[in-house]
Amino acid sequence: MDWKGVMGMRDIIAHHYFDLDAEIVYDVIKHDLPKLKDVLQQIVDDLKVSNQAID
Repeated sequence: MDWKGVMGMRDIIAHHYFDLDAEIVYDVIKHDLPKLKDVLQQIVDDLKVSNQAID
């Protein structure tokens, strides 16, 4: 996962919203957001397994 890109997009949305290109935002939502969701879900699942092993 391109975490630097994720943080960069968040920075643009939060602080440079007047410079947003709607087509780029749409493309990110359409193509990259599902991948990010899958990666984050895997992290959550791994943490749950890790926590169960500790208990």
